[in-house]
Amino acid sequence: MSTFKLPELGEGLAEGEVVSWKVKEGDTIRADSAMVEVMTDKATVEVPAPRSGIVKKLYYKAGEMAKVGAPLIDIEETGTASVETPKASAATPPAPKAAATAPSQAPTPVAAKPAQSSSERVLASPAVRRMARELSMDLSKVHGSGERGRVLRTDLSVSGQSIPSRVTQSTALEERIPFIGIRRKIADHLSKSMFTAVHFTHFDECDFTEIIKLREEANDYAQKNNLGVKLSYLPFFIKGSIAALKKYPILNSSLDTEKNEVVIKHYYHFGISVQTDNGLMVAVVRDCDKKDIFEIGREIKEVADRARTGKASLQDLTGSTITITNPGNIGGLYATPVINFPESVILGMFQIKKRPVVKEINGHDLIVSRPMMYTNITCDHRIVDGALAAGYLKTFCEYMENPARMAFI
Repeated sequence: MSTFKLPELGEGLAEGEVVSWKVKEGDTIRADSAMVEVMTDKATVEVPAPRSGIVKKLYYKAGEMAKVGAPLIDIEETGTASVETPKASAATPPAPKAAATAPSQAPTPVAAKPAQSSSERVLASPAVRRMARELSMDLSKVHGSGERGRVLRTDLSVSGQSIPSRVTQSTALEERIPFIGIRRKIADHLSKSMFTAVHFTHFDECDFTEIIKLREEANDYAQKNNLGVKLSYLPFFIKGSIAALKKYPILNSSLDTEKNEVVIKHYYHFGISVQTDNGLMVAVVRDCDKKDIFEIGREIKEVADRARTGKASLQDLTGSTITITNPGNIGGLYATPVINFPESVILGMFQIKKRPVVKEINGHDLIVSRPMMYTNITCDHRIVDGALAAGYLKTFCEYMENPARMAFI
């Protein structure tokens, strides 16, 4: 019998959280098959079995932190190592297969597994696959209602009833959901942000009349010229943000507490909050000041799609300098978002709704109907003063209401 240790998970990483085991004690395991899923601050990895054999002992339970180099699993060998790992020692299993995740807002796409069954060939997110395994369901026999036949959580049913997103322990009056993996990573990151940055939020509102017209014109242009993109309001919001940030550069910054320096970034990598089956992720579009609205719109869709399908890379999910949360398509007037630490601010883009407002027209104050949007900025008060936040948001709204003033026109 051999004891196998947790291999290195990445540079500078000393531990990882055991999210789920793919085997249990007494199971027969095949070399190179998925053995355990481990989450770190930088990635979710699936550690493959280094040998074929019978699982005799698991050293950690789901939700526990495993140390790199510490015993992970005991396997009673019944075969030899696979061709790919002929020289792996008992203490050094093959390198884990990793899929990058954002260290912010707990994003965790799971690495693709080798095709081993009909279920593996079905289009489905990692969360849906995990649920199917927990319920002993064969995904190849489930009709997928998503795009290209993708199996969604709602497609998994028993006796016509919807399956919860995670198998839980329940009683007649309460249920207990394991607080591990993605949700715990989100909690850790948000807690660090709330207990480190000094949050305050400033609100304003924008008249989107001109942006609505500009968006319609831009989409007509894109369609006539076969650009393959349909713009939301987000690319215009990003361009307006950049124009205002150039007048208030300290907002695009972070605080280096070790060197006691504020690091102002003169590049603009926008993080976009994306809700996925695996939790909230921040997809990153880089160098937005160097791209037009069509390029930004195309990249937003592409990186968000990769995040939702678990195909995002580390590049897709890290390195943002400023983040936008955009719940406006869901509804609600406004909220107070939490900073995507270590950034110094997060911008809020909310529902566009017609409201009566007073406008000066031909020297007279008139009540008119306008498509208005509440917007806000949550700042780290250690870096940003209230007057700067107010000035930034006022400038931003002026660009939204007069888009011809923006440099990209």
